[in-house]
Amino acid sequence: MEDSLLTDVTGVILVGGQSRRMGRDKALLPLGGKPLVERAIDAFRQLFARTLLVGDRGERFRGFGIETVPDIHPGSALGGLHTGLARAGTPYVFVSACDVPWPDPRVIARLCSLRGGYDVVVPRTADGLDPLFALYGTGCLPAMERMLREGNYRIFDFYPEVRTRYVEEEEELADVVTPGRTFVNVNTPEEFETIRHMEEGMTIRAVSFVAKSGTGKTTLLEKVIAELKGRGYRVGVIKHDAHRFDIDHPGKDSYRLTAAGADTMLISSPEKLAVLKKHAASPPIEELLATYFGDVDIVLTEGFKKSGLPKIEVHRRERSATLLCRGEEHDPTLLAVASDEPLELDVPVLDLNDPGAVAGFVERTFLSPGGA
Repeated sequence: MEDSLLTDVTGVILVGGQSRRMGRDKALLPLGGKPLVERAIDAFRQLFARTLLVGDRGERFRGFGIETVPDIHPGSALGGLHTGLARAGTPYVFVSACDVPWPDPRVIARLCSLRGGYDVVVPRTADGLDPLFALYGTGCLPAMERMLREGNYRIFDFYPEVRTRYVEEEEELADVVTPGRTFVNVNTPEEFETIRHMEEGMTIRAVSFVAKSGTGKTTLLEKVIAELKGRGYRVGVIKHDAHRFDIDHPGKDSYRLTAAGADTMLISSPEKLAVLKKHAASPPIEELLATYFGDVDIVLTEGFKKSGLPKIEVHRRERSATLLCRGEEHDPTLLAVASDEPLELDVPVLDLNDPGAVAGFVERTFLSPGGA
């Protein structure tokens, strides 16, 4: 196997980003039992005799057994790419960001096979060029260094100055690309939630009711809950609140204990319990489902419109003429629309004023034999 590894191409994984939108280190996010960066390492080990991790946080990755190199010019992906190319000691590098959940060795091998006579081999997808999943040669170094001095960090700006091979996804990679996966990366908690749902699936049945404010989704949801309860199902509910809220109030013992600094406080009585738990950021929806809803048949959530959960959108003609999930954006997780007017859509349209029909759709889709 080692005899077939590429020796003139070094794998370079960029780990120097600050992950500001994610709120925690993207490289170490667990997916399918492995951190994202390890998924890239595993793919590169199948292809390259040498792999580098490039970034100023290399000490975090010592356990992976991969050489780490600090940035020569910190603060940008272009700087990381330049560092990898300057330190690799090979004519070429193949670079990947650390936040690519499905780095496909077949696609990487295909791109590397086109390197002869070129300084850059970059895929062009329906979303545009992907400069952080591409091959670069040492002939790019002068242009990179000039751009770094000038403070221009847009990688593809130097492409016209070097020999660049644009590889069309639909034509030259169609037989090796997995649509919706190969060129995906993750930047926000919502994107990661969607990706984790695609990778791991949901063990607890859940559907999210989404709508523009003032549409009446809470009214519909409470009627659907009553319908499902009447049919004998155990129902859980999660309400998403984008703002801060308090269910604890001054003067109560529980408030005093929380105010004293308790990170988790549980109130228990013969009939019910409540948990107050502080956190720096909203936990992923899968974590909430796994932690609190293992004893129910179905979880209905209100909100979470950016999540990867299956969705039913609530639509009221007087509120808006457009939909959240079938307007400017096409949300692939949309299952149905509950509407007070007829609509021509690619998903079922349910009667907003018939909660029994909406509950029946949820039952057929999630709770009947053969359902999700």
